[in-house]
Amino acid sequence: MTPEQAQILALHALTFLAADPTHIAGFLTATGAEPADMRRFARTDEGQAAVLDYLLSDETLLLAFVVAEGCAETDPARARHALPGQTPEADWT
Repeated sequence: MTPEQAQILALHALTFLAADPTHIAGFLTATGAEPADMRRFARTDEGQAAVLDYLLSDETLLLAFVVAEGCAETDPARARHALPGQTPEADWT
């Protein structure tokens, strides 16, 4: 996945979260952001990565997104890896 494709998927994920008050409230709480910060999340690699990290942290939410988006279950993780920044470690030990 190219960085450009990853950015597009992250923007779709942000739109998905914003469409549901419960989802966006959970995202804002988890990130400590305010609603006014949403433009920054949409514009920056760090914000887009945060959106994908949040989505990837909740399997139920992730699956709802991939169904709504019509993409492969692995696409959000592939998108996250295509964006700059540290990705969560798979090995927690």
